[in-house]
Amino acid sequence: MYRFYINGIENEYHFGELARLFLDDGEFEVIPVTAFPGMAALLGRDSRVLNEDGSLSRESIKRQLYGILEEITGTTQPWGTLTGVRPLKLAFQVYDQEKSKGISTGECLRETRRRMGGEYLLSPEKLDLLMDILSYQLENVAPPDPATDSLYVGIPFCPTRCSYCAFASNVASQDDIERYLGDLLKEIDFMGDIYSRQHRRLESVYIGGGTPTTLDPEQLTRLIEAIYSSFDIPPGSIEFTVEAGRPDTITKEKITALRDLMVDRISINPQTMKDHTLELMGRSHDAEQIREAFRITEGSGFTTVNSDLIAGLPEENVSDFTESLRQVIALGAENITVHTLSVKHGSRLRAQDPDYYRKRGDVAGEMLREGGRILYSAGYRPYYIYRQKHQMGGLENVGWCRPGHHSLYNIRIMEEKQTVIALGAGAIGKVYYPERDGLERIANVSNYRIYSERFPEILRRKNEYFGTASDPE
Repeated sequence: MYRFYINGIENEYHFGELARLFLDDGEFEVIPVTAFPGMAALLGRDSRVLNEDGSLSRESIKRQLYGILEEITGTTQPWGTLTGVRPLKLAFQVYDQEKSKGISTGECLRETRRRMGGEYLLSPEKLDLLMDILSYQLENVAPPDPATDSLYVGIPFCPTRCSYCAFASNVASQDDIERYLGDLLKEIDFMGDIYSRQHRRLESVYIGGGTPTTLDPEQLTRLIEAIYSSFDIPPGSIEFTVEAGRPDTITKEKITALRDLMVDRISINPQTMKDHTLELMGRSHDAEQIREAFRITEGSGFTTVNSDLIAGLPEENVSDFTESLRQVIALGAENITVHTLSVKHGSRLRAQDPDYYRKRGDVAGEMLREGGRILYSAGYRPYYIYRQKHQMGGLENVGWCRPGHHSLYNIRIMEEKQTVIALGAGAIGKVYYPERDGLERIANVSNYRIYSERFPEILRRKNEYFGTASDPE
């Protein structure tokens, strides 16, 4: 076992996360210590002492540890020493620091690139990607208005559960769905009553899951009309997204209902266009049903159709992935999110092979490289990015769009400078405090049955965070 003794630190978390990109949990320990002269000579061959004189900053220590891990394993990480979810948020912080010096935008971008590469050891490829996303947002997205928020509404149901899924998604009966919807409508009404007193407004609405189009047309109509009414939103006035995710839940009647309700963005999420992989994942549809979902949607008038694909799915090679991408482009998706497979706790794939995410990282990396070339050539640009734990190859998820077809909600979630009101089972809200540039999470329970059982408690918590209202009992 490798032991990394780090002098002068109190918390080993960030250093452990970095080591975990290179080594399995059982292969290393990170140990905070107070070093003394000659300490290194007393330790075993696989032990290292870092920051011996106690003078280094956290990022300097991480660079020192990175060099040791690179030497031990003979490998590098595409994102260098970065272990967080939001690399763009950090790039914006650096950019804003440079901007405060009164230099030009071009100089700010050059300095941001230099610092991100030098301080965090990003590979040239990831540095190019990050700077392109930063440039897109500077050119196309205004900073959030302090008086605006976003609304997320969770529908925790799916037709089947995919092998990689660890989200709050359940296979449920129509009776269960209807009971859940009844409680959700009460939460929407309750929160809307509080919100109406705050003299604020919503900038975007996102209905996610699960698969929201598990609901039937009448249920979707009740839900969306309740959102409009409770939050005083004129239909069609703000970005409004519904994840239609699973193609096997998309019907002409549902698409007509969504357009009649002035929803402007939907997601059709194949993840792959290869039938064998769809079967392996536990999806209850084939690629032809994906194509049919696009045909149903064609000409309906949505501003943007988003599609998700996953790089690194079991048994797929680079050509499988790029063929799926070409098909989705040809089907007309204006917005495509390319995920790298993340093998999360609670997923069936992790139970089958806990170390799957450590395998085939080179293949997933090549999928992203080839996919990027295809998307750039087809006129798409990367506009937002995030990373996850247990992600193959230490890679990333990137949203691509034809210019102007970005998701404002996705951008706001990643920049973390706006309150997100989150309603429903599994929904995680965030209250933003601009005076300290910080967030506080407000999580609803993930299980839809427990959501109903603890409903009065959920409403009380909304009261505590968002203002005074009548007793939730």
